[in-house]
Amino acid sequence: MGLIGFSGAASPAGVHATPLRSGWLTRLLAVLAVAAVMLASSVVLDTRAQAAGDEGTIANDGVALFAGRDDHSVIATMYAGERVDVLWGPDNGLYEIRYYGIDGWVWAENLWVDGDGGAAGDTTGSAGGGDAGAVVNTDSLSVRADASFDAGILDYLGGGTAVTVIGDPVNGFAPIAYGDGVAWVYVDYLSWDGSISYSDVAVGGATSPLPETSNAPEHWIDVNRNNGAVTLYIGDEPQATYWGSLSYDTSDGGFYTTASGTYYVFSKYEPLAYTAYAQAYITDWVGFDPERDNGFHSWTRGADGAVLPYGAGNTAGCVGLEPSAAKAVYDFSYIGMRVVVHN
Repeated sequence: MGLIGFSGAASPAGVHATPLRSGWLTRLLAVLAVAAVMLASSVVLDTRAQAAGDEGTIANDGVALFAGRDDHSVIATMYAGERVDVLWGPDNGLYEIRYYGIDGWVWAENLWVDGDGGAAGDTTGSAGGGDAGAVVNTDSLSVRADASFDAGILDYLGGGTAVTVIGDPVNGFAPIAYGDGVAWVYVDYLSWDGSISYSDVAVGGATSPLPETSNAPEHWIDVNRNNGAVTLYIGDEPQATYWGSLSYDTSDGGFYTTASGTYYVFSKYEPLAYTAYAQAYITDWVGFDPERDNGFHSWTRGADGAVLPYGAGNTAGCVGLEPSAAKAVYDFSYIGMRVVVHN
């Protein structure tokens, strides 16, 4: 708007109205025109730098994701080669990014903005120089939540299972596309040329937290909307029951309801993370209803991890659990697990 107004002030009519001053006026207009071009160029560059929709790559290991530009509470830790969506920046030396569904801020020196586009965790994207196909070269390969033998196990993959590696190894672990996010497997148990070097290969991956046979009883979770009971089952045998806090909207089907239906776990995230729905923090996220962004998680917490005074209250559709119960549900679940919500 400023540039348009300025250009209008230097109209041709103004030039013709002062013929006796045409020499200095012409020089003045020339200087102002150059300044306008420089200003316009800077505006274009600044707009490009702060355009949303770019994609970036985390440049270093152990990079902190902050809750806000001016709030440096750490809500996640990121690793070299992981892909993120760039939402804004640079702004005071930081970029606002989306990291596997979590919005936060990162120092600019820890991010390569490359403009490839696409969402973090999208298996069609690229990382670390591009996706690479591999197969599991052991009878049962642990799928972990982080690049460490101490990290929690999300799943087991049977020998011959195809995986998509989406970045460079970290601490001997390769990041793979897993559900809507990323998981880690020990790189020495992957075959890059499709060959298998061990015997008794069971082709196909296990979809349970234990390397069970195909006729083993199913692990699944039952949620009773009437009383909030969350029951963990193996086959028809209940293993544990916990009380869950459900939505304030008791109807069945709205966006903010804990809606009846059969779902399947699509994402897991254990560390403390910020959720805009509650404007607070949670742990032990287990997503099962992607249409409504619903999942199991701990009672809401502050940035320091302490449960808030209202932390056990009704949710906007998720199933809130006492922290030890949330941890139990997280440990029991795996990507692809069936979740049944009913009256």
